[in-house]
Amino acid sequence: MLTAEIKDLFRPLEKGITLVITVGNTFRSDDGVGPYVARNIAESKGHISVLDARDKPENVLDKAVDLRPLRTILIDAADFGGRPGEVRLIPGDSFPDTTLSTHIFPLRIIAKILSEDTGAEVLFLGIQPGNMSYGEDLSPRVKESAEEIIALLKG
Repeated sequence: MLTAEIKDLFRPLEKGITLVITVGNTFRSDDGVGPYVARNIAESKGHISVLDARDKPENVLDKAVDLRPLRTILIDAADFGGRPGEVRLIPGDSFPDTTLSTHIFPLRIIAKILSEDTGAEVLFLGIQPGNMSYGEDLSPRVKESAEEIIALLKG
């Protein structure tokens, strides 16, 4: 169940767009939750743009900067000791130096670049994984959380 605070992140801003960047490795079960979200959005609301970075968030930086978002939300699996499927909003100053993904640049650095180059508020939405073994399927609770996020993005 997503909190009201998380649901509010996806509401239209007074001006500008919210950019959602999904991150993760689709071959490591729940680590693929970010790309799963991006893959299952056929159409997002006009005030939200989605970029799927997979396991290379540094590769979408130019596109992200070109979009000039007012808010950027990075979605990735993160082990914060919660229940599998639990979703937490992690403020920029508390970004993990590493997540469970195999990306080269830590999301803290990606967030700093995005913030400096766009002036956007950058937030991290972490989803607690239940299964990080090799495989392409999400565990049931992680998939349920991903579906809630997808529903918000689709409107």
